[in-house]
Amino acid sequence: MSSINISSFTAWITIEGTNCPIYGLKSPTNPRDATCWIPSQEGKKFSVNWSNKFRDRPVHAQLSIDGVVCSTHFMLDAFNYPDDANAIGISYATTSDYTRRDFVFDAIRVTDDDAYLYTLDNPPAFGTIRLELWEANIDQIVRAPYQHRYGGEVLESQIIHETSKKAGAHHVKFGGEYIVPQATVNMVSGTRKGTAALATFTFNYRPFDILLAGGIIPRHTVKAEAVDERIHDLEVRVRLGAAVADSDPDLTHRRNWQHCVLSNGVVSPRRVSPRRTGAATPARERWCRLLTSRICSTLFSFLYHHCTVLSCSLYHIY
Repeated sequence: MSSINISSFTAWITIEGTNCPIYGLKSPTNPRDATCWIPSQEGKKFSVNWSNKFRDRPVHAQLSIDGVVCSTHFMLDAFNYPDDANAIGISYATTSDYTRRDFVFDAIRVTDDDAYLYTLDNPPAFGTIRLELWEANIDQIVRAPYQHRYGGEVLESQIIHETSKKAGAHHVKFGGEYIVPQATVNMVSGTRKGTAALATFTFNYRPFDILLAGGIIPRHTVKAEAVDERIHDLEVRVRLGAAVADSDPDLTHRRNWQHCVLSNGVVSPRRVSPRRTGAATPARERWCRLLTSRICSTLFSFLYHHCTVLSCSLYHIY
């Protein structure tokens, strides 16, 4: 699973273009709230995405990362704006009319300097990506070049004391600044409507190893993924091996000659094409046997391990 659904809204995280899996999904008593965990990757850029299946009303979105509001924007209704997109991705913070800085996962820096002991009593709000979606009242929409609003907070590299419980975790920082052409956009002014958000998505993030050690990522999931990866690697090796066999002149020469017995008993070489006859070459047969053997061995080990674990679990239960 890589997305969260609340009513007609869906939210998900992509890390450098790949959907990030979610774990430990929880829906509290409020059906409009959902919380999950994602594995962060140091040095990788990411995007927060959301969609509205019906776009039956204008929606105001607020994205907060590590307690800092990084983006506010509107998604307009489909009735008045049928050509607008049903999904929005936010992967950067604007720093001027012409510049941006991408969201990047980064390791929290630690120090033994006592000047940072204050971080023990008042630790920064690391580890949370929060998206709130509210019904909106639209006051005005003007099509114009984008105009940046200055004064917002900036996410920079953080340093904490080495004894902090946050040591070893990740946080989000803004990456390097880069220049983009000034975009022409719908400059929307409006206000939130109602006393509660239509949907609130909370993505708690930690390094993969921390989530695994805490039991948030099931270990059987990791083993299954490892088996799939092993099988994929074997298939790649077999394809490469077959390609090498096809390109070997000596193998090509030997396999294209077969001996046929004539009616008078004389053995005569005859040139044949395996592609025309559909026959498998010896090299391909060897690689196919190797693939079958390796895959069966890997699957047997995987199934044997899980059967052993299941037997032990049942023994302790009964």
